[in-house]
Amino acid sequence: MRIQTISGLLILCTALIAAGCMESPDLSQATVVTTAPTVLPTASPTLSLVPEPIDMVPSTYHVEVQVVKNTISTDPSITVTYEGGQGLAFTTSMTAQVIRSDRQVEQQTLDHPKMESEIVLSGTTHTDRVLVFVTMANGVTYKVFDKDMPFQPINPQH
Repeated sequence: MRIQTISGLLILCTALIAAGCMESPDLSQATVVTTAPTVLPTASPTLSLVPEPIDMVPSTYHVEVQVVKNTISTDPSITVTYEGGQGLAFTTSMTAQVIRSDRQVEQQTLDHPKMESEIVLSGTTHTDRVLVFVTMANGVTYKVFDKDMPFQPINPQH
């Protein structure tokens, strides 16, 4: 008798569940969600001459770079030198980018830099923004330098 009662309850529960699944949803309470279309920019993004904070590099991957702007007005080049550091063995590339005061951008990449490896970029006789990125063997890229580099002539009177 117990088995028949349990079987009957099981069949009744199954029938109630199936009946609940077959009901049509109440459309009067449905919420309609609309999203705005994504607008893709047609113009290139504005280039900022304002430096931003650099990345926090774990001590295992820490490297130093030196950035110097030439003081000769006929050649205001910017030299980025890879100085190495604890992350020397892990560095797979160094990329230097200059955003010049005339809004021109120049970028160069050096694969597997060694100590004293250099990248030379063209600068202006005004203030240029220089960014340096290093990519490590784990695939992570860190921004290790982001500063304004003003032009400082040897003889400021001319």
